[in-house]
Amino acid sequence: MIVSFKYENLVSQVQTIQSQTAEIETILQDRCKNNRQIPGDIKSHSFTFLDPYGNRMTKNYFDHQLISQVINQYKKTYIPKYLHSWIRVGTMEDDQIRPFHDFKSTVSTLTNGYQFITYGQVTVYLKEDDYFYDKKLEVPVLLMDKLEKIKKQIMEQQDLLDVEFKICLLDEEGDINRKDWEKGTRVEPKDTIISCQLFQDHCVIVAEIIKEKVKYLLSFQIIPAYSFFSLLTIRPNVLSAYRWRLRMRNVPTLLSLQLRK
Repeated sequence: MIVSFKYENLVSQVQTIQSQTAEIETILQDRCKNNRQIPGDIKSHSFTFLDPYGNRMTKNYFDHQLISQVINQYKKTYIPKYLHSWIRVGTMEDDQIRPFHDFKSTVSTLTNGYQFITYGQVTVYLKEDDYFYDKKLEVPVLLMDKLEKIKKQIMEQQDLLDVEFKICLLDEEGDINRKDWEKGTRVEPKDTIISCQLFQDHCVIVAEIIKEKVKYLLSFQIIPAYSFFSLLTIRPNVLSAYRWRLRMRNVPTLLSLQLRK
């Protein structure tokens, strides 16, 4: 016997199951409110959430609940509306923000005491002189992070020595342009994500690469055994390079050797 089915029927069945699961969850939650002894009879796990302002909250969730439902419920209840479109939920591993992807699993699949963090993502453009780099960076951040932390991260990842930040609000969806740059506001490293309102739509950071002449001078003396007055001096030429390109292992140095007797 050949069994056939339509995609529309499959979608309808999945929606029905999801609806029934939601109804069962509502019934269980209502019973828990009316009878405090029920939570002990139903298996559950505790999760800890770190909200955008750095506050921690631990709550118990039933093992049968979907992670997506738990997170949506948390965001709806505890995250301010002005942050809803910006805030994401992830984890912290080795002091690095990691996105969470396993939303379709249930509470039972995670360890008891699992910790979630709420974070956002800011867009960073690199600028050198009048040129804007095509590549833009997406940096995960906490709402209370200082720009100094982001600056350090950008400099390390992009092999830069110094940048200055400007906050720009794009007129239209798309890449940064000179008009957006001119309307932007200079900011200090001590400023924060929330103080700069980087949670707004189309609000970005432009990291301007700083150019500076760097001088190096190396000089030392060698006194050969055959002549007390012989002198060897090594003088590298003055090097001038953009800070972001400067790495001594790669910069060619011109050495002039002078032997004076």
